Amino acid sequence: MTNYVITPHLPQNRTALAVAGERYRGRLGAALAALGVEMLWLPDAPGADRRLAGHADLSMLHLGGNKIVCACAEPIVNYLTNRGFELFSAPGPAERYPGDCALNACIAGGHFFHRLDVTARAALENASELETINVAQGYAKCSVCVVDERSIITADRGIAEAARRRALEVLEITPGHVELEGFEYGFIGGAAFKLSKSELAFTGRLDAHPDYNNIMAFLGARGIAPIYLTDAPAFDVGSILPLIEK
Repeated sequence: MTNYVITPHLPQNRTALAVAGERYRGRLGAALAALGVEMLWLPDAPGADRRLAGHADLSMLHLGGNKIVCACAEPIVNYLTNRGFELFSAPGPAERYPGDCALNACIAGGHFFHRLDVTARAALENASELETINVAQGYAKCSVCVVDERSIITADRGIAEAARRRALEVLEITPGHVELEGFEYGFIGGAAFKLSKSELAFTGRLDAHPDYNNIMAFLGARGIAPIYLTDAPAFDVGSILPLIEK
């Protein structure tokens, strides 16, 4: 049975509005609705690699608060503006890396990790409250599962080392073991999102991951429960982006 909710009482400050690619609505929509998450489903980004065009973290970057950098069509921009967000425009993703990852920065603990030579100008100009840190990985958001303000999980050694130098706690895991259609494997950050302070949602299960026990121990030590949206092995959807808590 799909494990939508494993906590006995609904926590406060749960994600109420989030963003993901429209192409994943069929696989994830029912589970997210059962959790009370209102979803904004993004259409595939024109011009992007067709395998990645539905990845929300190529078209949108939430800088925190009400600031969003967005490469989306006018209806999405209007919707978010009407919900009280301040939108900053960026070009849409190109077909090939690294032209597709200008908005794929990871924000954790007041730090902005990204390959800064490809970061969208609008993101850098409006991230003044964050410490920008250059890493080699353009897909930084996909590569990192943010556990809390001080803790991350990643298979990217460069990001792991940069995070440790900023006193973040890092669980470095084996690359792979996350499915991504059309590729050998995906990334754990693209398969997870923070549902509440005490809950971390995964698109699918991690039981077969070689670092499963370490991941569960890392979460447990921080009082965070995993929630599986499906019974499939975890799969990379280009992130689910939480925007509003309730």
